[in-house]
Amino acid sequence: MTGSLPRVDDGPTDRRGLRVLDLQDCLTRVGRLAVGRVAFASDGDVTILPVTYLLDGLGVSFQTTWGSKLQVAADGGRMAFEVDESDPETRTGWSVLFQGSATMVEDRDRVDELHARLPKPWVPSDTPTFWVHLRPDVVSGREIAPSG
Repeated sequence: MTGSLPRVDDGPTDRRGLRVLDLQDCLTRVGRLAVGRVAFASDGDVTILPVTYLLDGLGVSFQTTWGSKLQVAADGGRMAFEVDESDPETRTGWSVLFQGSATMVEDRDRVDELHARLPKPWVPSDTPTFWVHLRPDVVSGREIAPSG
């Protein structure tokens, strides 16, 4: 699917009345935050881990260390990425989900560019790291808007 846009689940509201976010709204919201969750299958189990990430074109990129569970996911496997915000007081919030394939970022210029944009990791590491890029096939987002 090189060069094609991800499919977006669209429509004004879903069957439960949640507002469906369009692609641009999803990307804008993902671009505002720095920590999300990555989900992938490893050894027959589903694993979900928080990551510090960057919006990278139509996908997301993040660093991980050699030997980590995320290294398995970087070998071209299917992966999901989710980010959200909520406000318990107003009972509002939103969620964006990317579903696609993960690959290692190997181009040196691109790695340098990602390093220059990297938000400060929550957990610094002395272990060598590498970049993983999730290129989504599907982007979907929902919002619980304020009631009435």
